[in-house]
Amino acid sequence: MLQKLFRSAPYRNIRTIIFPYKKMADEFYDALYVSMNGATLFAPENIYSIDYAVKHLPSTDPVIEIGSFTGMSTCMLSHMLELHNRKNILINIDKWEFEEKERNYYSRVLKVSPGEMKAYVRDSFLRNVRFFCAGRLPHTFEMFSDEFFECWKQRKPVNNIWAEPETLGGPISFAYLDGNHQYEFVKRDFENVHSHLVQGGFVFFDDSAAHIATGMRDFMKEMKARKDYEVVLKNPNYLFRKID
Repeated sequence: MLQKLFRSAPYRNIRTIIFPYKKMADEFYDALYVSMNGATLFAPENIYSIDYAVKHLPSTDPVIEIGSFTGMSTCMLSHMLELHNRKNILINIDKWEFEEKERNYYSRVLKVSPGEMKAYVRDSFLRNVRFFCAGRLPHTFEMFSDEFFECWKQRKPVNNIWAEPETLGGPISFAYLDGNHQYEFVKRDFENVHSHLVQGGFVFFDDSAAHIATGMRDFMKEMKARKDYEVVLKNPNYLFRKID
């Protein structure tokens, strides 16, 4: 009787209203969730959005991630690129310098200095990606995003975090934005990406859902007003595609 009820159209309609966002099962995510520190900060709905963008990548140009923390989103991006047999390299940027609110929080609650917390999170990232993404390590740069994009524009040769030399620059196919959440930084990160994003390319804004009070959410008003981008998903965070 209950199985028949759960399959019924009225039940499905009610469930869609209560739980409107799309999720997808992924065993790799499940394994990370129970074993990686920092994993709980990654919204499971983001898997669906990443999967959609990777499936529909318009080119083989790099995927850029701004803000990595302990590497959960990095590993999921790497996993999806591998799952869909995409040749795009994954480049991510993080300086592991926290916003003042976060620094004060860690100092007050954990009784550790910002420097100690930075070292812990950075070391966690390195350990996590080496362990969980060993077959497809990201091209990681320990920089602020403004510094990174200045090097990108100049096609400057720099060393990545693994001490390997690389020359930055060129088009971008997909950007996952999860850096500084203050409005002016979100706007600048987007503008830096926009100038290099190919037509049909994607931009994902983490923590941009309506219920999260951040500059990410506030910037969505501008994004939705643009004529050169379309909303692909609101799940609950926003995924946009460049259409012009």
